[in-house]
Amino acid sequence: PREIYTGFKRLKALDLSRNELEGTVGPELGLMTDLEDLFLFDNNFSGVLPEDIGKLGSLYNLYINDNKFSGRIPSQMEPNCEAASMFNNTFEGRIPDSLGNLKDAIALYLDENELTGQVPRALGSMSSMIDLRLRDNDFTGTIPTELGDLIELETLYMDTNQGIGGTIPTELSKLSKLNELHLYQMDLNGPLPSELGLLTGLVYLYLDTNELTGTIPEEWGEMRELEELFLTRNELRGELPETFRGMKSLQTLRAAQNDLSGPIPTDMGTMLKLEYVYLEENRFSGQVPSQLGELTKLKIMHLDDNDNLSGEIPSEVCKLTRDFALQELKANCGEIDCTCCTCVEDSS
Repeated sequence: PREIYTGFKRLKALDLSRNELEGTVGPELGLMTDLEDLFLFDNNFSGVLPEDIGKLGSLYNLYINDNKFSGRIPSQMEPNCEAASMFNNTFEGRIPDSLGNLKDAIALYLDENELTGQVPRALGSMSSMIDLRLRDNDFTGTIPTELGDLIELETLYMDTNQGIGGTIPTELSKLSKLNELHLYQMDLNGPLPSELGLLTGLVYLYLDTNELTGTIPEEWGEMRELEELFLTRNELRGELPETFRGMKSLQTLRAAQNDLSGPIPTDMGTMLKLEYVYLEENRFSGQVPSQLGELTKLKIMHLDDNDNLSGEIPSEVCKLTRDFALQELKANCGEIDCTCCTCVEDSS
């Protein structure tokens, strides 16, 4: 009701979150010029967000996620805004370049909408940004190199935008504070940038379901804090680099459905935190190294559909299924002798 806006002009915080409220938000919202915190999330509000929200010069926090707002994102927002959460609505159109003026913003959540067009280069001017989430929209074009200027950034979600192609910008290697990089289910191509190895604090790296090519860079072995590496469903080739052993924190390795070849590195047995290893549907060759028996935390390992693997699964590895955590060991038993495997029919 209009009375909320006109009767509480000096209000500093309005929290109507987590109710079952519905209807639209009127332009009178712009009358609440002292408002600092606006929380409308997790309701059923709908309609277009009024442009008058840009008149709220004191607004620090705007949380309107998990509603049914539609239309375009307001073209003007006051630069004082520190956090804007608009995810899980049906906003459409382009991101306004003016959002780049939010120099003090530390969080911008625009994921799970219907936004289109190129991700604006102007977002690279949000110099205080820590958490940027643009996933699950309909963006096109390429990843702006200017995002490499967000030197405070810790989290970048751009995944599930299948219209974004091109290569992974090497400029992202300047994000020295980054610990999460989500670029999966896109249309990215070209090689894996060796420069990403400079991101020594990275914990989660998701690049699966793209068209990335070339080899896995040796420099990536410097990512010693990395816990999860997802490379599945690309066109990667060559051997797993020996420098992989530098990833001492790695818990999950997903590199299935590529064209990787050569032997499984014996040094993988030194990566003692590994729990999940998915290497199926590649061209690995030779014998499975007995050193993998040192991976006592291993829970799942898939080696099936690697027709060039031979010999037998070492007893040291089978022991993991009896005495330790290994619950699922998959292989093509027609190619490899194995008494402890879940046997998989050769798909070829």
